[in-house]
Amino acid sequence: MVSGTEVEFHLAGAVILSEDGGPVTFLRVIHSGAVDVVHDGQLLDLIGPGDTFGHAAMLSGLPPGFEARAAEDTLCYRIAAAVARPLLDRARNRELAVGVHDPGKQPVARLIRSATVRCPPETSIAEAARRITEAGASAAIIDLPGDDFGILTDRDLRKRVVAADVPASAPVGTVMTAPVFTVTSGCLGAEVLFELLERGIDHAAVVTERGQLVGVVDAIDLFAVQPRSWFGTRWAIDRAPDVDALASVAARLPSIMVDLHRSSLRALEISRVLSALVDAVAQRVLELVPGPAPWGDGLVWVAVGSQARRELTPASSAGGALVCTDPPPSSWTDELGAALERCGFDGVPIARSAGQWRQAAPADELALTMLVDHRALWGTPRDPLPVLDGAADGPLLEALAQRALAHTSPTGFDAASVLSLEGRRGDRLDIRAAAVRPIVELARWAGAAAGHTEGSTLDRLRAAAAAGVIEDADARTLADAFETLYELRIAHHMEQLAVGDAADDLLDPAVMSPLTRGHLRDVFRAVAAAQRTVLR
Repeated sequence: MVSGTEVEFHLAGAVILSEDGGPVTFLRVIHSGAVDVVHDGQLLDLIGPGDTFGHAAMLSGLPPGFEARAAEDTLCYRIAAAVARPLLDRARNRELAVGVHDPGKQPVARLIRSATVRCPPETSIAEAARRITEAGASAAIIDLPGDDFGILTDRDLRKRVVAADVPASAPVGTVMTAPVFTVTSGCLGAEVLFELLERGIDHAAVVTERGQLVGVVDAIDLFAVQPRSWFGTRWAIDRAPDVDALASVAARLPSIMVDLHRSSLRALEISRVLSALVDAVAQRVLELVPGPAPWGDGLVWVAVGSQARRELTPASSAGGALVCTDPPPSSWTDELGAALERCGFDGVPIARSAGQWRQAAPADELALTMLVDHRALWGTPRDPLPVLDGAADGPLLEALAQRALAHTSPTGFDAASVLSLEGRRGDRLDIRAAAVRPIVELARWAGAAAGHTEGSTLDRLRAAAAAGVIEDADARTLADAFETLYELRIAHHMEQLAVGDAADDLLDPAVMSPLTRGHLRDVFRAVAAAQRTVLR
């Protein structure tokens, strides 16, 4: 037997852990039998062979807060904390899965493959192209006055020179892109790759903290084993000549997500890719359905909800809304809504002025979301976009707090059922309603209270902790739980898409592994604890 591990036997009805007992110093794994998890006389969970219990209390050093009682004669492995802790840490270490040499985890400066080509703006296009070819590069950096840079890429040569019939003798400064998108040398490859995708470009200039040029990184340098189809799809979206062609590209997004998942991309990264591609689809629809002046000036398309947070999944509803200075004609919003719907979006968008959006909150759910969960994608505002103004919007913060408390997580599982706090049993777990949404709502409230109404759920939790709105430990616990949920959620979606089914958020408890059930139990308890302590 492994050192630090013992076998223990408990007769049916025996109390293994008491609710008000002392600190837990062992992790227990059930070999055979079953254990009831009870609180105040109510059954919260029933766990069986392969399940673990007591590890959350063991890690925290606190009493368990529940009673674990043998539901039948039960045999357990009891593992000492000194042995269990390293094992749990290793299980949580994602580097075991993705590998420490993943380019996505490396500083971008280490991923530059080709020599840097530099030239002044008066250099001829022909000379710049010759230097690019000789260096085996795909771009040249153009040195501009004031330590600024431009860039000429292979793509620029095709689109701006060959296709536009510009003479090769023309100065390179006439066809370059300036300023060039720059990243600092310490940025991680994965982060730079996402930035390129969201911007619809394929090169970045790498500079030091002082702005000195290090080199040029190409999107191809960053791919590793990840499929390149997502960049090809981004370009296909930008080039779609009409809504029919765009709808065909949008219909391919689920299969691209399956490919990304097979390449071991993490769940939140898959969601960010999907969000970037859906952003691009929305922007292209708005370009293909142009509106007449004068109301077009001051009109802004805003992504809301999970799309604004870059947390879309294949089961999410993509949508948005319009903020306008002058209301657009209904004929245009109807045409826009029809085009968006063909590309996978929800219905005709609502158009309101910034003041109208504010006045509609908090009674109107979309209006409240607009104030705390939006990201402008298209258009030029004449008026500031509506934003919740921290403490000045006390009633709105209270509405967000109430939403964060409105969703209760299950307590655990009983055989093939999900157990609710009220004692009800369900044959399916809605993972979004049960756990994802409560964390999102907690983060929206906490972020808004800290004056942070942008970014992802994890961004908001970090900002709230930094501002002292919530404790660091609570923020870390919720962040860990959120990442765990997204891994399970995306894996479920991918299984459905792989066999041609539509993605949903309904998980079958009967087919869950003991490990999955264990992760979910930890998440349920973390969410319930956060709701009790964060919003007390």
